[in-house]
Amino acid sequence: MTAAVIAASASVLVAVLAFILNQRGQIRQEQRQARLARVSSQVRELYGPLNAMVDVNERIWEALRDSELPPQADRRPEAGTESWRRWRDGALMPTNRRMRDLIVQNADLLVETEVPQVLRDFCAHVTSVEITLAAEAAGMKAERPLIPHPGSDYVTYIRDAFIALKQEQQQLLRTTARAQRIIGQADRS
Repeated sequence: MTAAVIAASASVLVAVLAFILNQRGQIRQEQRQARLARVSSQVRELYGPLNAMVDVNERIWEALRDSELPPQADRRPEAGTESWRRWRDGALMPTNRRMRDLIVQNADLLVETEVPQVLRDFCAHVTSVEITLAAEAAGMKAERPLIPHPGSDYVTYIRDAFIALKQEQQQLLRTTARAQRIIGQADRS
């Protein structure tokens, strides 16, 4: 009789232990799925588009700097050429506005818990340029924007965040696929 009780107790213990381990595995899988959904949303809705627009604006800026813009020391608002104004108004500023709007509308998707200073500086710069453009359109004397562009810090932040999120996304996809294969093998057993 004691052997039967021990065997029954061991069976119950094994069943309970298997249940607990299965539940833990299921919870971890659900957590990975939730994290994957979050990271994918960050890439799709914020950092992916920002990265693409930064690349476009950087390419245009480099080409303009190499061909159209006067040397840094000679740049003054009133010295801007008609060609520069076309590129600024037709390409750079529309993209800058879209980036600012993406940041503001999708602030909940930022990697950090607070809006990083470099993003605040970029958004403030875009608004500052809009004021400058409005004054220019009204025939007022051209002035430099009140808030300068954060420059390479902004570009670096966007690119680094995008790359880090893509790497995390790929890792989560691999881990999730591996876990699903293991679960599928266990179900067939």
